[in-house]
Amino acid sequence: MTAADRTVGRVEAESQVVADPDETVERPMTHRANNFDFLRLVGALLVVLGHAYPLLGAPAATPGLIGYGVQSIGVVIFFSISGYLITASWNRTRDPLSYAAARCLRIFPGLAVVVLVCACVLGPLLTVLPVGDYATHPQTTDYLNNILMKPVYFLPGVFTDLPYANVVNGSLWTLPAEFLCYIVVPLALVVPRLARPAVIAVLLALSLWYAATPPMESAVVYGTRISDAAVMWVFFAAGVLLRLGHERVSGLFRADVAVGLFATYLLVIAIEPTWVGHVSWVALPYLVLAVGLASTPYIRQAARFGDLSYGIYLWAFPVQQTVIHVAGVQNMAVNLIVVTALTALLALISWHVVEKPALRLKNRVPRLAQVKVSWRGGR
Repeated sequence: MTAADRTVGRVEAESQVVADPDETVERPMTHRANNFDFLRLVGALLVVLGHAYPLLGAPAATPGLIGYGVQSIGVVIFFSISGYLITASWNRTRDPLSYAAARCLRIFPGLAVVVLVCACVLGPLLTVLPVGDYATHPQTTDYLNNILMKPVYFLPGVFTDLPYANVVNGSLWTLPAEFLCYIVVPLALVVPRLARPAVIAVLLALSLWYAATPPMESAVVYGTRISDAAVMWVFFAAGVLLRLGHERVSGLFRADVAVGLFATYLLVIAIEPTWVGHVSWVALPYLVLAVGLASTPYIRQAARFGDLSYGIYLWAFPVQQTVIHVAGVQNMAVNLIVVTALTALLALISWHVVEKPALRLKNRVPRLAQVKVSWRGGR
C-alpha cells in the first residue's frame, strides 16, 4: 500500500485545500484568461463526490481515478496549482507583509465564518445535548481552534448517529498543511536564484520520505498527521519547481508533453499499481498546470459569478452531514444534487459577503503598516 493509498483510507485525509487560497493572483476581482478557476471548481466537486460515499456509509464504493480516490485527485489539483501560483505571487512582490496579508485574508475570513456557523448555529440546532450543556461543554470551545487552523472534528452531541459519526468537518485538515507551505516558500526562495530549484527538490524529497515512512503514519503535528500532509506537500513542491522552471523556459508547458507524460503515467500504474506515489508527482502536477495555464473558451469563465471553489471546499462536509442527519441515507444521485446545490449557494454567499470584501483589503494592510511606521519614524 502506497502513502497515497493510505491517505485515501480516511475521509479527513482526503478532503483539501483546499481549494487554493491565493489565487486571485494579480487581479483578484477580475476573471483571468486561464483555466485555473475551472480546475479548482472541479477539484472541489471531486472532494464532494468522494466524500459522499463514506458519509453515506459506503466507503468501499468510493470511485477511484488514475490510482487515487476521486477526492484525493481534487486535493492533488489544489496543491499542484497552489505551489505554482504561490511561488509566482512571492516572486512577483518579495514583500513579506503583502505576501502574508494576501495569504491570511484569503484563508481566515471564510474559515472563521464556517467554523462559527457550525459551532454557534448548527451545533445548538442538531446536538442531542441540552443547549446549555452544549454551550458549556469543553469540546464546543475546543472546536473554535479550527479558526486558527488546528483541526478539531467534533462538536458535543452532533452527528452522533450518522454512518460517519461525530465528524463535523473532516475537510479542515489540509489547511494547516497548506499554510505551512506558504510559510516555507519565502524561506526556501531567499537563496540565490540558481540554488532555488535544488532547495525545493530537497524539500520534495523529504516530503516523499515522510509520506512513505511507516513511523510517520502515527505522528500528528498541530492536529494533522504528518504522513497525510507530506503526500500533498509533494505536489505543492512539484508545482513550485514547475513555476521556477517556467520563469526560465517560457515554453515549458506543452500539450504534447502533457499527453505523453500522462500516458506514460497510466502505463506505469497499470503495470505496477504500487508505483502510484512514486510517479504521480512527476506527471500529475505537469498535467494540471498545462491544463490550467491554457485558455479555453467558456471554461476560462468558470468564476464569472464568483470564485466558489474555496467556499465549496469549506462548506461541503458539514452540509453533507446535515443533509444526511435531516433526510437520512438517500439515493446517491439525489444526495449529490441536494448537497451540491446547497453548498454552491453557501459558497456564493461566502464569496460575495465574506471572501471578496476581505480580499479588497490585501493591498491596504501593507499600506497602513507603512504609514504607521513612517509616522512613528517622523515623531
